[in-house]
Amino acid sequence: MIRVRLTRAADGTPTRLEVTGHAGRGAYGEDIVCAAVSALIETLTLGLTHVSVQPPRGAVDPGEADIAFLQPMSPETRAIVETMVMGLKDLARSEPDAVRFNTVRSANEKL
Repeated sequence: MIRVRLTRAADGTPTRLEVTGHAGRGAYGEDIVCAAVSALIETLTLGLTHVSVQPPRGAVDPGEADIAFLQPMSPETRAIVETMVMGLKDLARSEPDAVRFNTVRSANEKL
């Protein structure tokens, strides 16, 4: 199971994304659900680094990612992050036995 946890500040701004696990739909390197999640995370990192020029902090490794978004978040960065969030939520809806998406609010988290 891939577990996705998005933390949002009290105002709704995304502050952190944590992704762990594997979908278990195929052999390592052949799992289409894992590949979809990986593609979304890599695209997020590329977009933040090269389009919005507000690179995230954290690490992206095989089977896990822990990404903190710089604050204050520019409109371009917010658009990139929210688009990726929609992709992960859609994947969790279409593959509920392989991906679980949770959003948590943090009143005091400021990165």
